[in-house]
Amino acid sequence: MAEDYSWTHVAPAEGEQIGSMLVKIRANQLGGDFSMMQAVVAPHQLLVPHTHTHEDQAVFVIDGELEFEVGGEGGTRFTAGAGSYIIKPRGISHGFWNKTDKTTVYIELSGREGFEGFVDSTAENTLVAAAKAEKDYGVTFHYDRVPKLMKDNRLTSVAGMDMPWEGAKPPSWARKNG
Repeated sequence: MAEDYSWTHVAPAEGEQIGSMLVKIRANQLGGDFSMMQAVVAPHQLLVPHTHTHEDQAVFVIDGELEFEVGGEGGTRFTAGAGSYIIKPRGISHGFWNKTDKTTVYIELSGREGFEGFVDSTAENTLVAAAKAEKDYGVTFHYDRVPKLMKDNRLTSVAGMDMPWEGAKPPSWARKNG
């Protein structure tokens, strides 16, 4: 009798929804090597610049476009449209945002289980997870960059914070981590 490998097919609507991330393939399914998630960035939304200590990542833009910054302020900036592949090496700051009026859909490929663990931790409370991200998962957020990026790119929200950013300041713990 043949083995059942039906688990190797993940249909378009299948996966585990955690916030804006749809976990499609977990690292433990692939010997701990990498995970794959599908995500969206709402119009005029920022994903806070951050640095991963433990894992390399790559993005594939399925639909829409994202503006990327790799290497921090003064680093490399580019627009990545549908069909683009973006490499985000560990240890190098990166962030991205959607300057358009259309939701952008992308695939996130992350080496190892660290980022996957961070995403899992956001299921309860995104802000608490972000506060513990550096200690627990080696993810350092660069909150000091948020106000300028928001203003310069006419962005109106920050991914995972479920609040408009205009006129607001990050929580006190976030200002200390920058």
